[in-house]
Amino acid sequence: MVDVSAIAGAISALKGATDVTQAMIGLRDAQAMQTKIIELNSKILEAQSRTFAANDERAALIERISKLEEEVVRLKAWDAEKQRYQLTEVGPGVVAFQLKEGMQLGEPPHLICANCCAKGTKSYLQRHLSGPVLKRLKCNTCGEAIDINVTPAGGSSRTRK
Repeated sequence: MVDVSAIAGAISALKGATDVTQAMIGLRDAQAMQTKIIELNSKILEAQSRTFAANDERAALIERISKLEEEVVRLKAWDAEKQRYQLTEVGPGVVAFQLKEGMQLGEPPHLICANCCAKGTKSYLQRHLSGPVLKRLKCNTCGEAIDINVTPAGGSSRTRK
């Protein structure tokens, strides 16, 4: 919010300049006139200074509003994107976000990291290691690694690197 005191100060300084100007009209003495001219210049400079300060604050507020509006747009877009996914158990006690049925939009099946998703970031889980008994998925953003035992009795675990 624009500092009301800065605007009030500018108005007050301009009023002071008007008062000085009116006092100058009645003067005939050159010395007194010079003193009033100096006083008038001082009031005008004060008014300019306060106006510039209010303008700087206004510009800062406009920039802040712009950044907040950009953040709202980003959050709305992320919320819409997040609606395409559902939290899925990819192994006993291990979860990730998986595309909902019919929401592929031409993308191949994939999982995104639950940790990154909670922070508002879409980060794909990539196959990091695979073998006959173990499949490891890793998030390249946060480093989360998910080990999934692919044996029929299977278990799974989550490890952090």
